[in-house]
Amino acid sequence: MTTLTAAGKSRLAELTSVEPAGRPLPPTPLYNAMLGIAIPLLTVITNLKITGSENIPKRGPFIAAGNHTSHLDPVLVIFSCRRKLFYLAKDEHFQKPGWRQLMGATGQIETDRASGGGGAIARAADVLASGRPLGIFPEGTRSRRTSPPFLGRGKTGVARIAAAFPDIPVVFCGIDGARDILAPGEPFLPRVWKRTELKFGSSITWNEWIGEPNGGGLSDEEVDRLHGLDSDERRAELRKLYRKFTNQSIATLAALGAP
Repeated sequence: MTTLTAAGKSRLAELTSVEPAGRPLPPTPLYNAMLGIAIPLLTVITNLKITGSENIPKRGPFIAAGNHTSHLDPVLVIFSCRRKLFYLAKDEHFQKPGWRQLMGATGQIETDRASGGGGAIARAADVLASGRPLGIFPEGTRSRRTSPPFLGRGKTGVARIAAAFPDIPVVFCGIDGARDILAPGEPFLPRVWKRTELKFGSSITWNEWIGEPNGGGLSDEEVDRLHGLDSDERRAELRKLYRKFTNQSIATLAALGAP
């Protein structure tokens, strides 16, 4: 039986690395104050249940990956983690009056969707390389479905980021009920005291996943084969791995209660 050794994982990391954008993260002087406001507010407008919070690292970088049905989702995850998460946010949010200041104060990272996913991945690398935790929604945007299941097909950004930082844990979070408080396209008038549950699963790293038979299933020999391919063939093979990780990520979110 072939296995993926530490040397094999190191050689694979040469192929999945991402160059950070090299741009500084926004200062967050108001982040603690915003959390101080959000915590009592959330206890008023939600009937919130949090399970699995012991799986959230108390320090160091990690990736919090959740399903996305409401503008409240990042706030709920940050509140549940009790840590300053840096989320990637589309540039449109930074063009709205008041929103730019709010996004900057809470450390959200502006990304240009028109430039493609590479810029967002590089900015995610800025966050993790600085030792900060990153928040991401594998679906890429809020689900616009009007009836369940709301959970959509994931984009491979979560896999590319995990592979670029293969020893940083990914913690998946199923969010159920946020859409009942504030659905996409509705005025910002939350419905109060709706049952909401966040369920965090146990963490996993890319390096833990990649060699598992039910995960990436790679061996040292297969990593050597990847190194021998031309660039186009190698990208195609890596895309298959990223898609498999992403599909399993979405399945994990569903198992954690994502509607």
